[in-house]
Amino acid sequence: MWRESGAFRPIRKSLPAALAAAGLLITACGPAGPATFRPAGAGAAAAAGDTGRPAADPGPDVLAWPPFGPGVHIVMPGWRPASRADTPAVIAAQDFLLAYLYAEYRGNQDSRWAGYVSGPVRGALESDLDQPGVTTESFSGTIVFAHLTAFPDPTVPGAVDVSECFDNARSASTSLATGKMLPDRVPADRHYYLNTDVLAARNGHWRVIAVDPVIYYPQARECGP
Repeated sequence: MWRESGAFRPIRKSLPAALAAAGLLITACGPAGPATFRPAGAGAAAAAGDTGRPAADPGPDVLAWPPFGPGVHIVMPGWRPASRADTPAVIAAQDFLLAYLYAEYRGNQDSRWAGYVSGPVRGALESDLDQPGVTTESFSGTIVFAHLTAFPDPTVPGAVDVSECFDNARSASTSLATGKMLPDRVPADRHYYLNTDVLAARNGHWRVIAVDPVIYYPQARECGP
C-alpha cells in the first residue's frame, strides 16, 4: 500500500498494480454477529452508473456494500473499537476497502471509492487502478478480512490508523473478456498480509489520507493461514 513517499501495494493481488474482492454471501464476524447479503448483481451496478462518490449514508454502523455479482464471497469483521469516537473511522475504512475492491471487480469502471479518500493518495490509487492487470480482469472466490484494529496514527495528529489482515488465497483472477480463470502467479505467502489505512476527519467526514506499505506473512504472523 502507499503513504505518499512509499510504493503502493494492492489489496487483492498484492503486487504493484491492483486491489479487489466482494460478495454474494457476506459473513460478518465478531460482536456484530453474522449477516447475509444478496446483491442484485454486476448488471445492476452498471445500470446505476459510475457515481464517483459514496452511496447514500445507510445509517450508523452499517457498511455500504457495493452490488457485487454471484460467485464471490467476502468476510468482513463486525469488530468495533472500544472508543466510540473511532468507530466512524473504522466504518469509513471498511467502506473504502469494499468500494476499491468493487472498482477492481468492474475493471476500473466504477469510482465510488474516490469519495472515501482525500489528498495525494487519490492519484496513486487512480494510477494503480488504470493498470492492465486491473482494467482487463475481475475475480471470483472468497476473500477474508480479519484481526481488525484501530489506533492513533504516530505522525498525523488526530488521524486514526485502521489495520486488518487480508487473505485472498481462496480467490482467483478472471478475464473480463472471457470470464475464464487466470493462472495464479502470486507467491503463496503474498496471499496473506497486514494492511493499514490512515484516516483523518475532512469536512466532517473520515477520509483515507494515506496507505502504509503492507506487511506480508510470515512477518505479519497474525495474518498467516
